[in-house]
Amino acid sequence: MTTKLKLLSVLAFLNLALGCNSQTPLKVGSLTKEEKFLCDSLQIDSSIVKDIRKFNQNKIEAFHYSLSKIVTKDSEIEADPIFLQGIVLQESNSKSYDLVFSLKDELRKKGYSIFVLENHFGFDEKADNIGVLKTADKYAVLKQIQTDGINYSITNDSLISIIKQFDKKYSLELVGASGDWCDFVIHKEPKDWMQFAKEVYKVCPDVVDQGTGTLQVLADEMKRTKRLYFWWD
Repeated sequence: MTTKLKLLSVLAFLNLALGCNSQTPLKVGSLTKEEKFLCDSLQIDSSIVKDIRKFNQNKIEAFHYSLSKIVTKDSEIEADPIFLQGIVLQESNSKSYDLVFSLKDELRKKGYSIFVLENHFGFDEKADNIGVLKTADKYAVLKQIQTDGINYSITNDSLISIIKQFDKKYSLELVGASGDWCDFVIHKEPKDWMQFAKEVYKVCPDVVDQGTGTLQVLADEMKRTKRLYFWWD
């Protein structure tokens, strides 16, 4: 996928994001032996899995993620995977953010964060990966995932400092994070969306140069979706 196509896919998603508020709950029973063992071994509250099972029945695994992958004709291997205290599961691209929005508030009350970990934008009908970490701190999530914009000399530490500055002004809520991108709900709207777009562009030129094409389009997108999306090629 070209970088521009990736950004356009992100923007297409953001246009649909306003409807991402909830999923229809499913009936949920007891945890399986494997799920109980996973929770016990990771010291994860078993009620977290029960909460997830109300909306998703896919396999739950111990949290693993790689900043890079070795892709062959028949397989996809994580290179130097990160293992963290949490779980990971899959959800279809059309429902991945629905799942996050349905569970984020309840899980945060219990001390956990749920977020889209890998967004495949529906290409080849590949499911997205959803991460749940044992922390309610968005900065801890970014730290553990090791998100950065290293192509623009933005280290993980400097990115967290930048996000904290934006957070103070715009009250951000993390709903997605990976090695080279992060996604937030904007709870405190800026008075001047164009000025806000300029601030975003300084941190992440790719969202315009390889995405919206102009600052005005970026400002309009963020105003409509109430979302802040950083992505570095």
